[in-house]
Amino acid sequence: MCGIAGLVTRDGSQADRALDSMRESLSHRGPDSCGDWATPCREWTVGLTHTRLAILDLSSAGAQPMRTSDERLCITYNGEVYNFEDIRESLAGAGVKFSSHTDTEVVLAGYGRWGCRALPKLRGMFAFGLWDNVSRQLVLARDPLGIKPLYYYHSHDVFVFASEVRALLASGIVPRTLDPAGVTSFLSWGSVQAPNTIVRGIRSLRPGCVLTVRPEADGLHIGEESFAESAVSSGAVRRDEAVRQLRGILRDSVRRHMISDVPVGVFLSGGLDSTAVVALASEVTDRPLKTFTVTFEEKEYSESKHASAVASRFGTDHQELCLTEASLLDMLPIAVAAMDQPTMDGTNTYVVSKAVRDAGIPVALSGLGGDELFGGYASFRRARQMQIAATVPRPLRRAMAACGRMVLNGSVSQRKFWQLLESGATAEDAYAVSRQLFDASEVHKLTAHSPAAQPAGANDPDILNSVSRLEMAGYMANTLLRDTDCMSMSHALETRVPFVDSTVVSYVSSLPGSWKLEAGRPKPLLLDSLGDLIPDIVWKRRKMGFTFPFRKWMTGELRAEIDSELTCRERTCAASLDPDVCRSVWTNFQQHPDRVRWSRPWSLYILSRWCRVNRVSP
Repeated sequence: MCGIAGLVTRDGSQADRALDSMRESLSHRGPDSCGDWATPCREWTVGLTHTRLAILDLSSAGAQPMRTSDERLCITYNGEVYNFEDIRESLAGAGVKFSSHTDTEVVLAGYGRWGCRALPKLRGMFAFGLWDNVSRQLVLARDPLGIKPLYYYHSHDVFVFASEVRALLASGIVPRTLDPAGVTSFLSWGSVQAPNTIVRGIRSLRPGCVLTVRPEADGLHIGEESFAESAVSSGAVRRDEAVRQLRGILRDSVRRHMISDVPVGVFLSGGLDSTAVVALASEVTDRPLKTFTVTFEEKEYSESKHASAVASRFGTDHQELCLTEASLLDMLPIAVAAMDQPTMDGTNTYVVSKAVRDAGIPVALSGLGGDELFGGYASFRRARQMQIAATVPRPLRRAMAACGRMVLNGSVSQRKFWQLLESGATAEDAYAVSRQLFDASEVHKLTAHSPAAQPAGANDPDILNSVSRLEMAGYMANTLLRDTDCMSMSHALETRVPFVDSTVVSYVSSLPGSWKLEAGRPKPLLLDSLGDLIPDIVWKRRKMGFTFPFRKWMTGELRAEIDSELTCRERTCAASLDPDVCRSVWTNFQQHPDRVRWSRPWSLYILSRWCRVNRVSP
């Protein structure tokens, strides 16, 4: 896992300076080594840079940017391809010679033989920039599920890309200007929805896409197309057959995600998803597993009891980190500075990633993706309820919602219920209302800009599978995966996600949604496939998301910190926010912490502070 960046520019004098600045900005992602490469192309200069976190083949043979022996191709690559040994064997059989045992060299050789037709063959997480000296074009690609990030900015005379938005800002090429669409997107969903970013002009390469950049005399010619393949049918005709097949598919995915030349740990929350990863990892490795859990003094938030039970069941070397209000306050400035874009949900990942890396573990497995695939969120239950509500004529539902608002409209939860009731009763409505941070009218008051558009659906007649795709493309890709990447890599920790695997996702997405939801049992399809491995204490518990006791802390020691940000007109205005509305949101939470969700003032605090730290303004 690494940091990558590069550029194509007419101004050769800016290339070295920009590459140096971006490489330095990405040093936390790759502390083991770094390198640069540049070449002229007519009146243009092409450059690539790289910072390396060595996971496979720790020798200098894995150094990057990596070139082919004939100097035709050069790549800067970030990721792990878990089937690289299979592809390597195929290429070796065709006469390709290898000088390292890295997946980087396999990706480079695969492109050399098959071009972009190599991309669908890659099973894993990746983002790379590759210069082809024969076709004279820069090729950018990103994995189909969007696990690894890749951002770019271009004008007529320059194109620049990097693993992080902040690296592009560090280049000196990109203006530090807020994007109004990015701000409204953040306020609507708690993170900026791709391909937008929080900075004007910077775009996120879409998952499963390849972008080509050809420098010509008349400027840069840029094209983008998808290489991702659609999901295939499972072939399973009965649920019991699907359950048996799923266990083998999950086991194989975890086995592949354990491939490493350095120690591997596991994030263990004590929930069903992380327990499943620990259980399967215990089956496929002879090495003792190291597991890590964040706990709190506030027992209602702590998962220590359940995590300890799982660790005991599978005999892991278990470590707990107890986080207090005071320790969070000490860590908060560094955690916010580690955010590549503002997010309301990333601080927790920063804390657990630090604990794992401090223990000497460079790679960790996570249960991320299990909720999206197996129906673990409230959006799935709301979609099922909306199918029933849809039998009532919409005018009548609207009238009921209007009455409800007049009588009972004190909390965000109540407002969301009325919003759902009067909606079109689609998967998009269930997802949007469940994930909404501020509604359209509130976003307009906060920024005076038009609110972000509602996410588009997948046109799947199975409403639960449609919600699953929306969750994966929305909250998972734009919040969870993005936060996991930037927060874990701020500690040079590679986080792997066995549930977010192309084979797993393709298979589970092809199964009927009704198999994934059941009254009284969480994630029944996952539970049935691994039932003998999951302790009762795990699946019979009340579902808890991995979140900090923010509501309590924000009325305690954290209060002064947030107050200093949200009551300062200069700071909130610099984040493109209306200072009076910000103050009102914060005051409302302080007066009614049981009715107003902590995420609302917290997100405003994060946006304001992120803009200040990164010197980005309207």
